[in-house]
Amino acid sequence: MKKLLFQVLFLLLIIPTFSQGFVSVNGTVTDSQTGVPIANHAVTIRSDSTSGFFYYQVKNTNSQGFYMDTIPVTMGVTGTLFIETVDCNNTLHQDVWNYIPQQTHVSNFSICNTNTGGCQANFSYVIDSSFMVQFTDLSTASPSVISWSWNFGDPASGSNNTSTVQNSAHVFTTPGTYTVCLTIQGSGGCTSVICKAMVVGAAGNCHASYTYTHDTLTSLQTIHFIDQSTTTSGHITTWVWNFGDGQIMSISYPANPNVTHTYASYGTYTVCLSIQGSDSTCYDTECKSVNAGSNTGCLANFTWSDSTNTGNPVQLVDLSQANGSGPVTSWTWNFGDPASGSANTSTQQNPVHQFTTAGTYTVCLTIHGTDSTCHSTTCKTITIGVQGCQANFTYASTAPNFSSIQFTDLSVGNPTGWTWNFGDGSPSSVLENPVHSYTSPGTYTVCLTISGNNCTSTSCQNVVVTDSTNYKMVYGQVYAGNFPVTQGMVMIFSYDTVANYQPYVHVTPIDSNGVYYFTLVPAGDYYILAIPLSAAGYLPTYYGNVISWEQATLIHLGNPVNPYNINLVMPGLFTSGPGSASGQINMGDVSSAMLDKVNMIIRNSQGQPIGFASVTTTGTFSFPTLAYGTYYLHAEMPGVAGDNIMIVLTAEKPNANVVMTFTGHKILGILDQVSPVTSWSVYPNPVRDNFTFSVNMKKGVNALIGIINMTGRMVIERPVSLLTGENKIEISTASLPSGIYTLRLISDEGTQVNARLVKTR
Repeated sequence: MKKLLFQVLFLLLIIPTFSQGFVSVNGTVTDSQTGVPIANHAVTIRSDSTSGFFYYQVKNTNSQGFYMDTIPVTMGVTGTLFIETVDCNNTLHQDVWNYIPQQTHVSNFSICNTNTGGCQANFSYVIDSSFMVQFTDLSTASPSVISWSWNFGDPASGSNNTSTVQNSAHVFTTPGTYTVCLTIQGSGGCTSVICKAMVVGAAGNCHASYTYTHDTLTSLQTIHFIDQSTTTSGHITTWVWNFGDGQIMSISYPANPNVTHTYASYGTYTVCLSIQGSDSTCYDTECKSVNAGSNTGCLANFTWSDSTNTGNPVQLVDLSQANGSGPVTSWTWNFGDPASGSANTSTQQNPVHQFTTAGTYTVCLTIHGTDSTCHSTTCKTITIGVQGCQANFTYASTAPNFSSIQFTDLSVGNPTGWTWNFGDGSPSSVLENPVHSYTSPGTYTVCLTISGNNCTSTSCQNVVVTDSTNYKMVYGQVYAGNFPVTQGMVMIFSYDTVANYQPYVHVTPIDSNGVYYFTLVPAGDYYILAIPLSAAGYLPTYYGNVISWEQATLIHLGNPVNPYNINLVMPGLFTSGPGSASGQINMGDVSSAMLDKVNMIIRNSQGQPIGFASVTTTGTFSFPTLAYGTYYLHAEMPGVAGDNIMIVLTAEKPNANVVMTFTGHKILGILDQVSPVTSWSVYPNPVRDNFTFSVNMKKGVNALIGIINMTGRMVIERPVSLLTGENKIEISTASLPSGIYTLRLISDEGTQVNARLVKTR
C-alpha cells in the first residue's frame, strides 16, 4: 500500500510541462511586538507533491523586511503553494495559497523576532603578561540584561573563580587552557550561556597569528602562509605548522617561518600554527579554516520589480547562488546612476533604488562568500520610465535532465516578437517561452530581445547549466507506523571527513503525503535524516530506520536507488515531572549555521531513548518536564561524535544545565556542577622523557588520561583510579616526537581537565 501510494504520487510529479506561465509571491516579515521589519529572515516557498511539480525555494528578507519570488507553473492548471517561516520559538507560520497561473499573492508574517527578543550571551577578552584577563560583556537581551554570572574554569583560584560583575577581570593561577562561561538573565525572564576556551600564557606572552593567500598564478590549491606571531619576552624559537591534511612542518629560529603548502585535493582544511618562545613557558596556537581551491565557486544574479514608472523606486532582489561553496556574505551594487550621488551604490542584499531620470541603466552586482574563491559579478540593463517595453525573463532547469532549461518571458509592454540568444553558438529562437538543451555544463550569457509596439528592449543574464551526471534527485516518503507523516522535515548530510566539519547539508519539508525530495544533490555519500515536527510520539530517524548515524545506511550517489523511505522510530516510555534539563551548545571552529541541525536525544537510566529536543539557532535546548531520576543527553548529528552526559535530577537538585562545545567532528560537553578537581599541575613542562601529572580530588573517581597530538589522534592512553586528596601520575613521553600536545583527563562522571604539553628533543 505504501509503495503504491508513492508511485502514484511520483508519476504525477514527473508529468511534463506543456505550456508554462508564472505566479509571484511577495510580502513582509515584521516583529509582532514592535512592528519593525525583520531583515535577513528566511521565508520558504514550496509546492505540495499533489501540485504536479517540484518547487522549493528559500528567500531572505531585505532591510525593509521584504521578500519576493517568481515561480514557473503550468498554464491552465491550478495548484497549491505553501509560504512558510519560523519564528524565534521555532514555531512554523504557514500560508497556503491555491493559485491560478499569472496571479500575484501577498503573504505577510508578524512573528516574534530572534534578533530582538530573548537573550544572547557573548563576551570578548584581553590577556596580559601577568595572567590577568579583562572580560568585556557583549551580551544582548530584550529589553535589557539584569544579571551576569561568570565561571572562569579556574577552581584553584577558590572563591575568585566566579563573579557577578558585568565586566569582570580575573587573574588565572597557572599557564594553561581555560574554559570560561558567562550566564546572563534578561529582564523578560530569558537566560543564555556561552563558553569560550582560551590559552593563558606565561611571562613570555606569546600570541600566534598568521595570514594566507592563494597562489593565483599556479593553482588555488597552493597556499602561501605568512607568520604574524608576536612575543613581548625574548623571541619565538619554534613554529609548528599543521596543514590539516596530515602534513606537519616544524621550523626553528632563525629560519624563515613563512611557508608554502600545496594541497592534493580541493577542500576546506583546519590549519593550525603553534609557537614556542625562548623562555620555554610561552606558547600559543591559532587555527583557521582555509579553502584549498574550489570546484564550486558562486554566481551573481538578480531581478527587479516593475521599472516603468520613474516616480516609484525599484526593488532589486538578489538571486545569487553559492553552489555549495558556503553562503554569500557580501553584496556590492552599482546602479549605473552617478547622478544619484552616494545612493548610486549599496551593500544591502536586496536594495531599493530611486533612479534619477527615465532611461536605460546598467546595474551591476558583485558578491563574495565565505569561500575565498567565491566572487562573481553580473550586470543587467534596466529601462526606467515608460519606454514602451522592458525585456525580462526567468529560467529553471528541467528534471531529471538538468541541461535542459525552460525560459519564461517576464517582459512588459505587450511585445509581439522575441529573439533568444542562448550563448552557446546555437541558432536563436523566436518562441516566447522556449526550452533549450545545452550540450555541456557551464555558465552561458543568455539574451532576450523583444520588439513590437514601436519599441525594442534587450535583457541578458548568466545562466548556470549543471552536469546532470553529477547532480542527482533524491526522494522518498516518511512514515509514523502505517501512516505517512504530514508535518516535519528531512535533512541530507554528506559524509564529511575533513578536519573542520563542513558537510553539504540541505533541508526540505515533508509534505501532506509524507513525501520529501531533493532535486540537486551533488555526487557523493550521504545520510538522510527525517525529523517529526513534534517531539512527542516519534524520534528523528535516519534512512535505515535507526536513530544513530553510526548505524544508519549511507547512500551513494552514484546512481540513486529511489525511493529512500523512512519509518520513524518510537521512543521508550517518557514520564513527566517537576525536574528539567537545559543547556547550550557553543560553536568552536564550526559555523553557527550548523547549530540548529543538531538534535538532542535524551535516554533513561537504562540507555533507552525516550525523547528529543531540537537545538535552536543560538545553540539552546530544553527538556522542561522531567521526572526525578538519572538521564543521559547526547547531541546527535551525522558524522559527529558526541559525549553522553549523565544528569541526575532529585528533589534537592531538580534542574540540570549542560554546556557543550561543537568543534571539529565532536560535540564535547560538561555538566554544570561542582567539579571534584580542586587543583592540578603538570611538571616539568616542557618535558623531555617523563613528566608528572599532579591532581587533587575532593572524592575518588575512575578516569582516563590521554595525550592527543595536533592532528587530534590519541597517542597515549591510560585508565587511572584517582583517590581523595593528591594523586601523582608519572607518564613517559620518550617515544613521542617533539611538538605540542594536549593532556586530557576525563572522569567517568564527565569532568574534564585539559593542559597544553610541550615535548622537546
